[in-house]
Amino acid sequence: MKLVVKSNGEIEKFSPEKLENSLKITFNMLKTPEGQAEQYIKQIFSTFSKWQDDKPEITSADIRRQVAKILENIDPSAAYIFENFKSII
Repeated sequence: MKLVVKSNGEIEKFSPEKLENSLKITFNMLKTPEGQAEQYIKQIFSTFSKWQDDKPEITSADIRRQVAKILENIDPSAAYIFENFKSII
């Protein structure tokens, strides 16, 4: 079980569902076809899982930065939206 330290100091279990929802919203904003978005999300989760494997805990900022870095190689616009999502809405 991976632990996530949130910006307010709270600690919670990592929720793949929360990350997946954020990615779906990001790709939806870009009007990425659903099938393509699902492929991208699988690719992102695969790479992200390898990155976080050896870390006992990570911060929510770590998650955002790492996923944005992965997205940069897939779709730079998606990386920008994902990284700045809270300030865009």
